Amino acid sequence: MKQFSPGIVSLLLVCTFAVSSTGTETRESRRLRQGKITKNEAQHLVLAKFPGSKITRCELQAQDEHGLWVIDLVQPGSGGLTRVQVDGRSGKITH
Repeated sequence: MKQFSPGIVSLLLVCTFAVSSTGTETRESRRLRQGKITKNEAQHLVLAKFPGSKITRCELQAQDEHGLWVIDLVQPGSGGLTRVQVDGRSGKITH
């Protein structure tokens, strides 16, 4: 059995890592490229529009090619629940 020198083994490992890392794309970078709104971003958008509110539920629902965040919240001073929707691509808030 042939033995390889440590330098050759190291070079092979570096080349393998370089090739494998150039073809991969992180989930976050893919999401940003596609313009998708995360759960955290959707919640922040809603809280900016309804300051002082408390989010009780946040759920992603499928809609066409992108999602729709459905968020239930309780506003201060009101006893009831308010349901808002956040477009998963644009971040636009609708009731």
